[in-house]
Amino acid sequence: MSKIKNLKDVEETIKVIAQLDAEISAIDNEATKAINAAKEKAAQASVELTQQREKLLANLKDYSDEHRSEIYEEGKKSREFINGTIGYHQGTDKVEVAENTAELLIEAGFANCVKVKKEPVKAALKNFDAAQQKKFGISIIPGSESFYCKAAEKTIPESAA
Repeated sequence: MSKIKNLKDVEETIKVIAQLDAEISAIDNEATKAINAAKEKAAQASVELTQQREKLLANLKDYSDEHRSEIYEEGKKSREFINGTIGYHQGTDKVEVAENTAELLIEAGFANCVKVKKEPVKAALKNFDAAQQKKFGISIIPGSESFYCKAAEKTIPESAA
């Protein structure tokens, strides 16, 4: 399309963009369908292999659990074999707390175990005048302007949707 010269050209350009968006969307939808179909086919094809693998892992774990002292050297949690390594990973401990744990810790004199995050409320700082902004080290950065085009769906032909 040539350079836009008037409002009629703007309308025509938006119409073409809408049509192109519809075509791109249709292509993307077909690709997504093909990808999903391929993933489903792969999942179905590997079901038996995955089940077999899980059974083998369970058998290895059972044997390892029953013969732990024979398999692993003192203080060791893994053992290397020709075809790979088996062993145990120690997960990290998790700490769960009740809703009122912070208050209870503070009351008991363990305020050092409570994190308090101090952070300015940026929405409130937008209303500060220039002197206040300078005093408190605040910079207001204007939002940037960006061009957009949103084509109306009614301009998209039925065949493209």
